[in-house]
Amino acid sequence: MKVAITDANIFIDLIRLELLDYLFKINLEIHTTREVYDQLNPTQKAIAEEFVLSEALKVYNFSPQEFQEVNQLDCPAGLEMADRTVYYYSQKIAALVLSGDKKLRTFCKAQELEVRGILWLLDKFVEQRLITKTVAIEKLTLLLSFNDRLPVDECQQRLKLWSE
Repeated sequence: MKVAITDANIFIDLIRLELLDYLFKINLEIHTTREVYDQLNPTQKAIAEEFVLSEALKVYNFSPQEFQEVNQLDCPAGLEMADRTVYYYSQKIAALVLSGDKKLRTFCKAQELEVRGILWLLDKFVEQRLITKTVAIEKLTLLLSFNDRLPVDECQQRLKLWSE
């Protein structure tokens, strides 16, 4: 099973869409870092905690040595510590990165890491029949109402495809 490292915005969007449980039903082993997990607010953590307790979500804690290595990474300015940990950990275990953060996505792609986002996850949920196309349209429309960083053209293509 392929391993995926998830950043906070993926968790936050899936929680707001009430789709977090589907993340753990696709053929991925889901990991995150303590720094990412700690970015979640108390309500979001309470929802995610169920998956941590069931061991569906693995939260990685860095050793002092690893944390020092993360601090010494040559990363673009403005890349948050939590995002740096996602990059470092994904390189360490050769994992797919799940992120909607443009800086992190761009940096990871430049380092030749596989990066996917929330639209790819919605595609997977539909492909694997976890949600219907009608539900996907509803959820993407809702997502567009609060996430203004999405690629509008790609969203419109999916809305059209799912309505056919």
